[in-house]
Amino acid sequence: MPGDGPKQYPCVSCGKRPKAHQRRFIKGPSYQLFRQHLGLAICEDNDVTCTNCYSKFHKSIHKNHFEKSIETDDDTIKDQDYEPPAKSSKSDTKSVKSPNVIPLPILSSGKSHSACVICKKRNSRLLTLTTERRHHIFVLTGHLLLSGARCCNSHLMPDCSLKDDAIKCLESMSLSSRSVHSTTYFNKTDICSLISTIRAAAIRNQKNRLDFDTSCGLSDTDYMNLTGISRADFDDVVSHVQSIRATKNRSIRTCIALLLVKLRTGLSNRMLSTLFNIEKCGVRRAITSARRELTETFTPKYVGFGHISREQIIQDHTRPLAQELFGNGMHNPAILVVDGTYVFIQKSNNFKFQRRSYSQHKNRPLVKPMVIVSTTGYIVSVLGPYFADHKNNDASILKHNFQTNMENIKDWLQQDDVLIVDRGFRDSISFLESLGIQAQMPAFLPKGQKQHTADEANSSRLVTKIRWIVESVNGRLKQWKYLQNVVPNTQIPYIREYVCLIAALCNKYRDPLNTGNPESDQILAAKMKYLASQTNKLQERVESEELHRRIKAWTPMNATDTLDFPLLSEEELLNLTVGVYQLKLAKSYTAEHKNDDGDYNIMVNNDIPDVLRVRIQSRHISSKQYFLWIEHSLGAITGWYCQCRAGARVVGVCAHVASVLWYLGHERHTHSARSTQDWSQYLEDASVIPEVMDSSESDQSGTEE
Repeated sequence: MPGDGPKQYPCVSCGKRPKAHQRRFIKGPSYQLFRQHLGLAICEDNDVTCTNCYSKFHKSIHKNHFEKSIETDDDTIKDQDYEPPAKSSKSDTKSVKSPNVIPLPILSSGKSHSACVICKKRNSRLLTLTTERRHHIFVLTGHLLLSGARCCNSHLMPDCSLKDDAIKCLESMSLSSRSVHSTTYFNKTDICSLISTIRAAAIRNQKNRLDFDTSCGLSDTDYMNLTGISRADFDDVVSHVQSIRATKNRSIRTCIALLLVKLRTGLSNRMLSTLFNIEKCGVRRAITSARRELTETFTPKYVGFGHISREQIIQDHTRPLAQELFGNGMHNPAILVVDGTYVFIQKSNNFKFQRRSYSQHKNRPLVKPMVIVSTTGYIVSVLGPYFADHKNNDASILKHNFQTNMENIKDWLQQDDVLIVDRGFRDSISFLESLGIQAQMPAFLPKGQKQHTADEANSSRLVTKIRWIVESVNGRLKQWKYLQNVVPNTQIPYIREYVCLIAALCNKYRDPLNTGNPESDQILAAKMKYLASQTNKLQERVESEELHRRIKAWTPMNATDTLDFPLLSEEELLNLTVGVYQLKLAKSYTAEHKNDDGDYNIMVNNDIPDVLRVRIQSRHISSKQYFLWIEHSLGAITGWYCQCRAGARVVGVCAHVASVLWYLGHERHTHSARSTQDWSQYLEDASVIPEVMDSSESDQSGTEE
């Protein structure tokens, strides 16, 4: 050892002579960084430094460590200003961790690595949540999951994001702990990392108004409102994409989302440009790419006669009620419902196209796709679109489909299969029968005849009981506002692709409109067949006794009179109406026909106590009114007859009769009516002119007196 004299050991940094207890010999490997800091290439055995100089150097090392921890977003700080020597001890590379000494009133969990942070169950197969997921959950719920927090696989989506029920569970935990003081300790690195993540999310949300790329961008409800399908269904649609390439402006998911949002909302490309923060020309190119891709890879799998067999339609997509009514009991035919729908377009400058696309029925330009559905609402195919002039009525379109054998429809349908159509297909009935196909259509009212016979009305009710499904399908398609709005003429070449794509989405991701129940449908079909063979006995009584002519014999019922009318439950009303549509209209009819005393204008005849008469105003024509008669005895409804077109039927009742039955037998006892809003008070009536005397005439008359 060298001598103890302080003059022999000056500090190599400041030059002072430290005392014996303040000297540090810098020869060993522990002071390698310090020697590099001083620039000493050669170090003697007697070279020393004082404690003050070495403490300043050590503090500067710690300062550099903390600065780099903020930049690198890491809890562990290592010295990067100096490269360690090739042979260094463990003390040279020892990491320095910032202590958790900053308390914040934030609820946190996830310390245990053996239990799920959500359900608290212990499981050996837990998955660790990434920092991005943990910070996103904190933004959504205010509940911070600590580093290393783990959860069960059942709580995660395929992209490793938490499911909605798991997020709601954390939200409830956060709300329940607000009254409890919860404190979490942070270090500088944790706080800076959390702030950076929140700032990045805010910038991303500001740039991309609608973010379909990240799993945390939109909720499942947002997906349903914007695209018409859920988030999981949207992911499935994206999985069908094969040739779309991502660009710097939009991803594949954004490309598909642009098309679906446009179809669902009907927004213009300019509005979509604002919502997605993409140039208008980029929106147009993205929609075109998505339309071409889905038309090739997605649509043919879920719509068209080629995507499903006839046997599958009979087995999986045919309502038992339809088979009981029109299956003839010998074999199970394929039963399809056919109807045309409308897509409105702009008025064209091409006069020839303008004439051919103008509909005299709707009084506006449009094109007509032909929709073919099963009795459960499954869309088998969409054909067309066609022109809208007189040469392209529903019957002509259906004939064209068979004559050109579109999508091999003639090979798909077989002998004795059934097509249910409306009255617009009357000119194609003989053509279908020549092909061996049965056509079921509501009865036509002959010229000069004001009312259908009981047989005609009953047979028509059997058809409408099944045919309503195609109207509901058309309404489901129009939920995508692009088909409900006026389509620009530049988009006419792509209307078929858009309608088929929406039909494919409905088939794939929407539930059937009505599947029916084999037991209840069999009972209902037997009941309807039996009633269809009956005659309207009350109609015969009214005509034989001339009750419709004996006007003076009927007197209005006073408010003090008691009417022995049976009490009807909702189930009994449904049995009488054989459907819900008439009961929906009954409430509106009742609201119109109640008088100031809150009662119907019901007429009775003392000579016929078991029959009452009611006058009903037509909801379509102001100058037309109908009389109806209802027969009741022994607490039951035994007959009904109305003067409207379908009022003689026995299979169910018309809406006029349903309104009286619903009011007298149900509503006045339960007071369950929901009043219909009358907006007349907010509008002016030009036919009402108050009688006000002119001021000049009044002054003149006073002078003459």
